[in-house]
Amino acid sequence: FLMVISLPLMDILWLLDEIIYGREYRKVSLDNSVFVVGGFRTGTTSLHRALAMDEERYTSPRFIEVVYPFLLIQKFFDWLEHRDKVNGTNTIRNFEKKLHEIIGEENMARHPMAWYVPEEDDLLLASWHYIGWYTGCTFPHPEALMIAGQQSKHSAADKKRSYEFYKRSLQKFMYRRGNGRALLAKNHMIDFMPQLAEELPDAKFVDIVRHPKDAFTSWYGLAQGALGVLAQEKVEQKTMVQCHLRFWDKFCDQEKKFFVEDGADDPNRSLVTFKEYIKDQEGTVRKLYKQWGYQVEGTKFEERLIADRESHKQYKSKAAYKNPSLDELGVDVGTLNERYADYLTTCKII
Repeated sequence: FLMVISLPLMDILWLLDEIIYGREYRKVSLDNSVFVVGGFRTGTTSLHRALAMDEERYTSPRFIEVVYPFLLIQKFFDWLEHRDKVNGTNTIRNFEKKLHEIIGEENMARHPMAWYVPEEDDLLLASWHYIGWYTGCTFPHPEALMIAGQQSKHSAADKKRSYEFYKRSLQKFMYRRGNGRALLAKNHMIDFMPQLAEELPDAKFVDIVRHPKDAFTSWYGLAQGALGVLAQEKVEQKTMVQCHLRFWDKFCDQEKKFFVEDGADDPNRSLVTFKEYIKDQEGTVRKLYKQWGYQVEGTKFEERLIADRESHKQYKSKAAYKNPSLDELGVDVGTLNERYADYLTTCKII
């Protein structure tokens, strides 16, 4: 409801951005961007934030920049940040605290968020165009999710409109904060990747894959928790379980197609397994950089990677939340193994 009544104001803000900054921000190139993609709860956030430690090479959008893709609002928050720094006030900290309260303690434990931390840009299209698999966290209707998530099946006009909005929103962010660096983005919009690859031929794509049986309960728990906050309504368990099985069916098929069937010989498409990444974050990143022809040795990025070793070892070692078990959800492990057998072998998960 709040989004609907605020739409006229948002239209005005977008128009003002175009009038004031349009001529300049549209010149910003998104060439050499890196897109991290993967199913929910597969380690994409951790990998994204690991790559984001290369602050000299990349910059990634933050939560406020994907929720409010308006330069006038972003510059207003820049002013608030500057005022806090000069005057010793806590305006931004209070905004962050309020955000955490709205999202809720359990959801924050599942997906930690902070003002200055890189965030997934699914929020951009989910919030403003109601498309992408992230809508499963915002709207409690499984059939709507199947339509929203399968962007590759949308009309040509809709795909063009969504891409243009996505591109301009990221150009705005890069215009304000890029400073000559490349874009590093992360999302779960696997159906969007072919269009991005076509529009941005120099972009790089990194996929992190995990057995659906190991991500299923965590994604179920996060989606239901987010729906409880953002939609004020959860989906009945049996219906939600079937919805998530359908999600993994669609997602895995598109993952195989883009990264293996169509991208096996493409040096700009890389597939990483969750087990490989969790076991050796630093080694995984070094391997990617070698493939891309980028240097790690002797850089400040290498220093940050090394300093993050111990933190990475604690990855989800003490989760402050409890997921339902597969048994409690009525899901059989053997059935999942059989259902995704081709995906597991094709993507070298087993």
